[in-house]
Formats: sequence, structure tokens, C-alpha cells
Amino acid sequence: DLKTSPDHIEEVVIARLTEEDVFALSQESLRFKSWTSFRLALIMFVMGCNQAGYGIDWAVIGGINAYPAWHEYFGFGTSGATFGTINALMTIGTVCGAPFLALSDVIGRRGINFLGNAIVIASALLQGLAVNLPMFMAGRFFLGFGSALMSAPQYMGEVTPAHLRGLLVGLFGACFQIGSLGMSGALLGFNSMKGNWGWRIPLLLEAVFPAIVCSTIYFIAPESPRYLIMKGKKEQAKKMIARYHTTEGNNPDHPLVGVVVRQIEESLANTPKNREAWDFRAFFKRGARYRVLVLVLYSIFQQWNGGGIIGQYLVPALQTIGIDDPMQQLGFNFGSIAVYFVFTVAGSFIIDKFKRRTLIFAGLVTFIILQTCATITSWQYNLHESNTQAALTVVWIFIFQACSATLIATMHNLYPVELLSLHLRAKGMALYNLVQGAAGTVNNYGISVGINKIGYKIWVVYIGYNCIQLVLSYFVFPETHGLTLEEMDAVFETPGVRPVKMSLDIQKAKKEKA
Repeated sequence: DLKTSPDHIEEVVIARLTEEDVFALSQESLRFKSWTSFRLALIMFVMGCNQAGYGIDWAVIGGINAYPAWHEYFGFGTSGATFGTINALMTIGTVCGAPFLALSDVIGRRGINFLGNAIVIASALLQGLAVNLPMFMAGRFFLGFGSALMSAPQYMGEVTPAHLRGLLVGLFGACFQIGSLGMSGALLGFNSMKGNWGWRIPLLLEAVFPAIVCSTIYFIAPESPRYLIMKGKKEQAKKMIARYHTTEGNNPDHPLVGVVVRQIEESLANTPKNREAWDFRAFFKRGARYRVLVLVLYSIFQQWNGGGIIGQYLVPALQTIGIDDPMQQLGFNFGSIAVYFVFTVAGSFIIDKFKRRTLIFAGLVTFIILQTCATITSWQYNLHESNTQAALTVVWIFIFQACSATLIATMHNLYPVELLSLHLRAKGMALYNLVQGAAGTVNNYGISVGINKIGYKIWVVYIGYNCIQLVLSYFVFPETHGLTLEEMDAVFETPGVRPVKMSLDIQKAKKEKA
């Protein structure tokens, strides 16, 4: 029967999706110079503090690894099993905390964010005031647990206007580097302090940004309209959309408000009745299984692309090419983060100008090339101890940071949210964090032990993985660029069509209509 054939179904869905150009309507409804834009900037400030706080930890744990006093106090080296365990405990905490992110469907996106930041504050105090290694490790675990509950990426994807989503989520991701960059600069100064306060103060400062979030989130950041509609608070959702998506700011009857509300309600129409926080059966239904596959692969990709060597393990990586001075190591760390920050901001401005798949492919290809270059020059340094080869290795590392930030980093907080339908989003992000934490645990421990055993040859492992991921991405990852969060439902749930083909056909249809 022609009407039930996959081709016919796909044509009908594409036609329906292209009738409403939500992106254009959103663009027309909001002027940049308006009070609404100012309110969005305040949301960015609060949610950006989430990312900045996480960035501080990334800088601290990589930076104090260059502090002899820290190693002397606890009695371990710059790599190996103990340091690997310390890093792994953060991600183990993330794995344990991730399922609780599903509570954002119960206490709201703001509620779960507040709880996560409160736990991080307590964890920072536990780390900074640690008198022994078990106490310090407990702080690492609970820091990961609290970080897993920070639903800011999901929140930003649900609250921001359609035409600004890519830009704002990209800038939100760049806030990670603001915290990391500021702390990296501070670590250069703390390195000159005598005694143990040089490493204790940076750990205590991890509580600063979470404290800002806890004290402002309920006053500045509104609740997600998707959560409000899911809880039957339609009028509140309409007021929120009008206030934060339109220039007028006070007209719940604005055309855009109706369009956004209808999209959310349409997405909820097929939501299973059982919405208990611990009920994950929805992931095993036909329309959700492919989403889960993509989500799991992308979670692993984010952790295993080789960036961890440059992040938390830059000190031992530099030691493989003869850079042993702590101040030099901290200087390279600061420069690496500065490059990442600049190019993350640049990436947030281009993310909506290119397809997501194009950016992923370009990122993976550059990773493979640059990691191959780093392997060759590190190998040559180990043979000849040439300063030229060491300098070239550092150059490849910095170019890697630039490419990673421009092509990949801005999507880490956007692509997973775009993949998930409304009723799967909270639990889906919990699953994303869980898999990401598990992959990160393996990665952190593996790098620490691996770089201690095989040195620069660790790059070869990531070259092989990125080649595999490049092939998987081409055949498995659907395109999400230009589609609203609700339109992705059709890509995954239309019977008889392949999601990758469906997403590309929708892109083509929209382009032809334009």
C-alpha cells in the first residue's frame, strides 16, 4: 500500500516539518537590543557559573599535579595507579550520580541543579581540608557525584530561543574555559607559596562558582517550559516563553508562544504514562533504542578522543618530551587552556553555519592527523632528544586544542540534548552522564597507567580509536542542525526509515524550500 510505505511516510513527515519555519519566526520575534536579551544574558551568567566551576576542577587537578608539595603530602607521583585513581574517582562519582539526574523530572531543572552545586560546595571543602588521602579521595568522589546532577546543558537547550540555541549553548560551553583559564593563571602564583596552602587554596576555590549558582538560580533563571508543560502548568510555560523568547516579553498570545507550546505538547502526546524517575523502560522501545545507541557512542567519543592527555595529564605528557620544570608545565597548561577558550568562543559562532555531522567528521580527521604528528615527533625526540622535535610536539598539542575547541567542544552540550525527545530528556541526559562517567573512568585510569608504562606511544591508541569512531559516526550519527528539539522525534520514530537518511532528507527539503 503506497500510503503506508516508508517512502510515503517520510514524504509526509518532511512536508509537515517544513511548513513551520520556527527558526525564522524565533529570529523575527526577538531583537538583540532588548530587555529580553538582557534576561537571557543573566541566565547565561548563572548557567555559565556551572561550567566555570567544573572548569576550575579540570585546571586544579591537572595544575597541582606539577606541585611537589602536593605529591610529598600524599606520597605519590605525577602518573601511575594512585594519580589515576584520584582522577577516576571523579568520574566514578559521576557514574553513581548520573541516575539521579532523572529527578529533574520530579523537582525541576533548577532543583536538581541547585542540589548538584550544593554537593560540589561540600566536596570542595572536603578536598581542600583533607588531612589524608582517603579524605581527599572521598572529596573527589562526591565532587563527581554533584557534578553529575548539574543539568545545565539540558536546561540551556530547553530554555534558549531556537535561533540562538547553537550560539548560547556554545558560549555556555566556553564558560568551562573561563573557570579553567582563571584558575590556571592563579596556579602560576600559588606555585610560589610555601607549604601546603599553595595546593589547598585552589581546591577550596572550587566552591566559589557553585555558591554563586545556589544563591542566584531561583531568582534569575526561570524553570524550563518543557518541564512546566509536562507538569500541567501550561500558562506558566506560556508566560516564560513570552518573557524569554520575544521582544515584548509580556504577551503570552504572541504567535511564537503558540508554536513552541504546540511543539512541546505534540512531543508529549506519545509520552508513556509511567514517568517515575527510576523507570527507564522507555529506552528499550523501538523509537528510543537508536537514540540510546547514538547517545552511548557520542558519550564514549567525547571521553576517548585523546583530549584527556592534554587536560588532566599534560604534566606527564610534557615529561615525555623533556619538559620537567613545574613553572614551565604550568605555563604550557595556561597557554593550552587559553587557546581552547578562544577557539571555543569562535566555535560557538560557527556551530549553526555548518552541519553537526560535518563538524564531527572534520574534528575526527584533524585529531587523527595531529595525533599522528605528535607520535612521530615524540618518537624522534626519544631517539635524539632534539629541542626541535619537542617544540613541534607542543605545536601539535596546541593545534589539537584549537581544532577540538572549534569543531567539537561546542557540540558536547548541544548534540545530546538535540537527540533526545522531551519525555526521554532527563533520563537520557542521566544515561549520557553515566556512560560518559564510565568511559571517563576507564580513560583517566588508562592514561595514567598507560603513559607511565609506554610514554608517548599512548597517542597510537587514540589514533586507532578515532579511526573507528570516524566510520561509526558516518553510518550512525543523524544530522540535527536546523531541526527543533521536537522535530527530531520524527527522525527517530518514523516507521520504516533510517534515521541518518531521514535527517539528511529533512535538511535537503528545508534547503529546497528556502
